[in-house]
Amino acid sequence: RHLLSTHGTIFCLTCSHTSQKNGRVERVLRTLNEIVRALLFHAHMPARFWPDALATATLLLNIRPCKP
Repeated sequence: RHLLSTHGTIFCLTCSHTSQKNGRVERVLRTLNEIVRALLFHAHMPARFWPDALATATLLLNIRPCKP
């Protein structure tokens, strides 16, 4: 904790197996899953292309215009 505080990092503990407290991350993961399923479905691609579709979905989310 001392090392983190000297570098300006705030150390916070969260309860394990309680992802509900991480709302923003849960929404991003849900969005990524929906984009991947849509890409695979509309391209008529088998599930073995999931990693490639996930990489594409991540890129699409990262380059979209959004407000901070």
